[in-house]
Amino acid sequence: MKTHRNPASFPPGRAAAFFLFALALASCARRVPVLIPPATGVEAVAGFGSASIEGEEVALKGKFAFTFRTPGLGRIEAFDPFGRMIYYMVFGSGRAYLVLPSKKAYAEEAPETLMNRYLGFPLLPDEVILLLGGQWNGGEADGGPGGAWALERDGPGRVVRGEKKGFRFKVPEFFPGGGVPRVVLFSRAGASGRVKILSLSFNPPPRPEAFETSFLKSFSRKSWEEIQEIARDEG
Repeated sequence: MKTHRNPASFPPGRAAAFFLFALALASCARRVPVLIPPATGVEAVAGFGSASIEGEEVALKGKFAFTFRTPGLGRIEAFDPFGRMIYYMVFGSGRAYLVLPSKKAYAEEAPETLMNRYLGFPLLPDEVILLLGGQWNGGEADGGPGGAWALERDGPGRVVRGEKKGFRFKVPEFFPGGGVPRVVLFSRAGASGRVKILSLSFNPPPRPEAFETSFLKSFSRKSWEEIQEIARDEG
């Protein structure tokens, strides 16, 4: 018959070590990293996040990995609750692709159209870099990709709100250290959402393979309606 040792019966030294180890783990779990964008500027971001988005044509909830690099390059990978990648999007050269690897199928759109159709928000890859890097151009109407943004800043000069063409974002929480958003709320007519950045790095080493699309020659191109139907069947 198995016996179970009561933690209270541990020798004092081991009990103290166990307590300190548990305390350290709890402290690490609560600690939010300090993030300060490089003084030379942010040309690329990569990380991991969670999203909850609802709208007339979109309803998403889950975790995702991302990497964006100027000019206009991006990749978003979405995962199911078991950590398996279910689809990904690639942005580049003025086109964007939603890929279902298990079905060897993809849909092609303009970058802003794909981001808007699948996520509910018409952000371009370079605008994602501006937002996550917290380094806008300095004015209250920054001329960024896709047009000018009307921005609102707080006392320290961090961008806390932005609006363009009926699309709005709000930053209720920042990473310690500067103006890097940790939580972003999005809204527009018919859609709203929340994104939380779980990890983020600036200017990671280039990975050209992340934006490679030549393999799509062996995949089947589908219309948006067809790719939606395949995704529903797979889900």
